[in-house]
Amino acid sequence: MPVKVKDSGKYDLFEDEHGHRFLVLDGKRWYAWIDGQRSPILVRTDSDHRKKRDLQRGRFYFVDFMRDPKFKDMPHLFLQKGDEYQEFLLPSGLPTESDPQVRLVVTRQALSRRDLESYLKHPAPPGPGEERLRRRAGSARRAARRSATSAR
Repeated sequence: MPVKVKDSGKYDLFEDEHGHRFLVLDGKRWYAWIDGQRSPILVRTDSDHRKKRDLQRGRFYFVDFMRDPKFKDMPHLFLQKGDEYQEFLLPSGLPTESDPQVRLVVTRQALSRRDLESYLKHPAPPGPGEERLRRRAGSARRAARRSATSAR
């Protein structure tokens, strides 16, 4: 099956009194969100952190894609922000007891709430990812045209 929703529920992203950010999934799983040199890192932590300021909250989906034509073949974390879901890649999955620290890749992609939730219920059949490749090629061509136009 190309799409496997491994987990879903509510999340909370907040900052503590020291300015550290924490991601809490379903009130049970706590992760420190640390800005690394190349990309953020999620680190398992306990629940003894006090919230100073809410940054974001909503629904989340933790989804694994395999041979899906629209998404890379790896676990994704989708965090709702308003009427959209922000897409994050987790090449090693969520942190575990044996692997408490994992890299989080920020994609800067957002999907409408309706589109993501509908796609998770009715995914495209498995395939080589042609649509994803066309999207990238199209955006690369548009960027090249913009750069050529601005150079004139």
